[in-house]
Amino acid sequence: MNAKTFLARLGHGLLDLVYPPMCLVCGDRLDTGTLCDDCVASFEPVAAPFCTVCGRGQEGDTCRNCERFLTETGAAFAFDAARAGAVYGGAIRHAIHLLKYREKESLALPLGAFLANRLTVGKLLPEPVAQVVAYVPMHPKRERGRGYNQARLIAEPVAEILGVPLLDNAAFVRTRHTAPQMGSSDRARRGNFVGETFAVADETAVRGKDVLLVDDVYTTGATANACAACLKAGGAATVRMVCLAAASG
Repeated sequence: MNAKTFLARLGHGLLDLVYPPMCLVCGDRLDTGTLCDDCVASFEPVAAPFCTVCGRGQEGDTCRNCERFLTETGAAFAFDAARAGAVYGGAIRHAIHLLKYREKESLALPLGAFLANRLTVGKLLPEPVAQVVAYVPMHPKRERGRGYNQARLIAEPVAEILGVPLLDNAAFVRTRHTAPQMGSSDRARRGNFVGETFAVADETAVRGKDVLLVDDVYTTGATANACAACLKAGGAATVRMVCLAAASG
């Protein structure tokens, strides 16, 4: 070990003594990382039976939200299936909030790893899961303001663990700056995506491929539907959606 490496490790060790690593969600001390095993273990999987379309907990085959979408639009969702790693609540809700709104980007790696585990071990989707991983793009103006796209940060470890390529940042883009979705009604959310909001800038990246689309939270499916419609128009064979968590229907 050279002197530079030794000093760097010594510095990190001293910092850990003064500021020991802790779980960003519950505050418990950690040996390493930013999210503790207890918090991850508390993430509540969506219990069967669940909606065959969006994957949320539901008594029948189709949840009220998906039925309402079909009634109002006269068409099925453009994505082939959607699934969620957990129910949106408790520790995972807090973790997502910290990632999106409190600049805790370091949570993306353990959250993405959790989602990949649900895909591979939990069998959320039948294998092969995908040939390429995409993520919901953020408009450049909003991404500059936030400093990052949390969907991309989550998608990176998912793609790595699945062993498939991550769609390049310039291949699938958001072309229209839509209003924030938080607090919007279901109808308003769908209205946000009327017209061309997304675009496939590189069709060779998705043409004929099974695409896994990653996002943080599934609510009405408006975002997933608009993205899937665009990806399929760009040549994708199938588009399946997976989110960290799904809000109740």
